[in-house]
Amino acid sequence: MRCLSKRAICFSCLSFLSIALMVLAACSNQEPVVSEPPTAELAVVVFATEAPSEAESAPEPAATATQNVVAEATPVQAAATVGVGISNASSDEATSSQDVTQVSSADNRAPDINPLTGLKVDDPTLLQRRPLMVRVGNDPAARPQVALNEADMVYEEIVEWWVTRFTAIYLSQDPEIIAPIRSARLINVPLTSQYQGVLANSGGSDGVRWEISQSDIINIDEFFVPGPYFYRPNEGWQTRLGIDATAARDYLANEGLEIDPKLRGFFFSEPLDLNALPEGVTNDALVIDIPYPQQTSATRWEYDQSQGKYLRFVTDEPFMDFNGDQIEAANVIIYFANHQATDIVEDSNGATSIRIIIEGKGAAWLLRDGKIITGNWEAGGNETPRFIFNNGEPMPLKPGNTWVEVVPLEYTIDIDGASYSALDADSSPGR
Repeated sequence: MRCLSKRAICFSCLSFLSIALMVLAACSNQEPVVSEPPTAELAVVVFATEAPSEAESAPEPAATATQNVVAEATPVQAAATVGVGISNASSDEATSSQDVTQVSSADNRAPDINPLTGLKVDDPTLLQRRPLMVRVGNDPAARPQVALNEADMVYEEIVEWWVTRFTAIYLSQDPEIIAPIRSARLINVPLTSQYQGVLANSGGSDGVRWEISQSDIINIDEFFVPGPYFYRPNEGWQTRLGIDATAARDYLANEGLEIDPKLRGFFFSEPLDLNALPEGVTNDALVIDIPYPQQTSATRWEYDQSQGKYLRFVTDEPFMDFNGDQIEAANVIIYFANHQATDIVEDSNGATSIRIIIEGKGAAWLLRDGKIITGNWEAGGNETPRFIFNNGEPMPLKPGNTWVEVVPLEYTIDIDGASYSALDADSSPGR
């Protein structure tokens, strides 16, 4: 692995040699994996694991009945090709800052504008680094988390069908404590590649570690690179492991692993000009319920007009950080993706890992300023995802932090009391 320190090289090599021998032994007694060819809509990877049989699978909720079907959520139908641009007010007009649409994109972004938030930073060199992508637990015993509000972005996904977990992305800030650190999952391989980032985690199942080892991503797994990690005092095993982002940066620099990835980033516009968007893609969205596993992770976002942000609730309770502040977001993106069962065992109870397809394209709904904007995502390779309308125009994110809620294709999302599905063209939250 590219990320191993010198003292861990021998241990790492022996570990992966053992895994390779076990994989070869297992494969000799199995039928070859037959993968369906990719559809024209999705560039589907060839899987390294087969979906388990019914006898081998962990119990799954009825909502995942279509998880093994490669499908694309119905894209929004855009009626016009209209982009968001700079106001044409002349310099001699008395125009307030609120009357001018401030735009940040890969084409016109200043060196001191964060490509992940659209916000200005005091030190532009902070943006010439790999994003640090930290695995943070979200089972009830892992709360409250530390430094989620300091992340530029947070991805949330289902793990083992019964709980969710986060990948918190840090570029502009280096918190001394990010916690609690948990293990990696399959989603982290393509996700880390898309941001040219560095994955920070505490271990993983053999199957997940094997796939990470076969990728090009930089992984500072706590078991191989212990330096940036530490135990928080007076915390139980569920919450005690933290990482110091500054120490992680020092390690990357000392090992020659730090680069300027020149991230494409996203399109930001402030304020939101609804008249500049395609027809039929917007509606009000003040309260959004996402049906993540009900007992542990059911999520609601409520728009707070006084702050111009969405506030997060989980299982009907405010979702607070360690310092007592409620988690908030300038943008919430609902990212519909195909979820597929695997035979990778994640725990002693036999729960299996999920392969989430975040390469290709699908439906994406953007929440900002009390509105929902329906569009699509496109992602793959070593470029940050694109959030676009059918006509190719970018969806306008609000400058600030973003939460990306990765959900199964078949999920229905409640918005202000009404239910909507990305798979049903007649059930779109856009007008």
